Amino acid sequence: MAFAIISACDHNCNYKKTRLISKTLHYFPKIISLSQLVRRIHKIPQQVWIMVFAALQIFLRDESKDVFIVDSFPVPAYQNHKSLRARIFNTKEYHGYTASKKQYFFGIKVHMIVDADGIPIEFLFTPGSTADISALSLFDLNMSAGSKLLGDRAYTSYSIKDMLLEIKEIHLIPKRKTCPKRQHSSEKNALIKKFRNRIETVFSSIVSRMPRQIKARCEKGFCLKVVFLILAYMFALL
Repeated sequence: MAFAIISACDHNCNYKKTRLISKTLHYFPKIISLSQLVRRIHKIPQQVWIMVFAALQIFLRDESKDVFIVDSFPVPAYQNHKSLRARIFNTKEYHGYTASKKQYFFGIKVHMIVDADGIPIEFLFTPGSTADISALSLFDLNMSAGSKLLGDRAYTSYSIKDMLLEIKEIHLIPKRKTCPKRQHSSEKNALIKKFRNRIETVFSSIVSRMPRQIKARCEKGFCLKVVFLILAYMFALL
């Protein structure tokens, strides 16, 4: 686990480079081969990494915060023109589109909720073609009653908004489209303007730690490296 975190914090999840530097600087008394390291990392149960994420939240999160932001960012395994040579994420559901870059890709989307301070509260992975509003229903949404959840135009759904308010007492406040049925009050618009871009800063910090291409031989290995990079961002905040 220490090896995986060091790799994400300092070496863009390049296991080979991390092992070489760890061996040179004697980080560990005896370091095993690269293939053994990868196998051991893959054997660590998912629940253990969830516990690490939760432990970091204890030190970083301010429980009094009641404003949260939800959004997603794509993590391409490879671009559209390389799909014929792909071994992972090569089915249609992983074929997504990045609107900001106007590019198609094969890979996953990271959906995340952060608080007003930019601390990740929840995150999950979906195939690249999954719509943001569809992924919203997959979150646990462990927030106190009366919390406000800000989003962009992709989270406009009056039925989901009403359901969240009725069942969990969470106010979903997406950025409105040009001609919405329900206009936001000036207070809500000010709230969106003040906090909405906070999550973009978080995403930029996480993506900046990623290599140009995440190298992995299996889908589990790819997703694990993304988890490690998210944890590395939190360790940096700590």
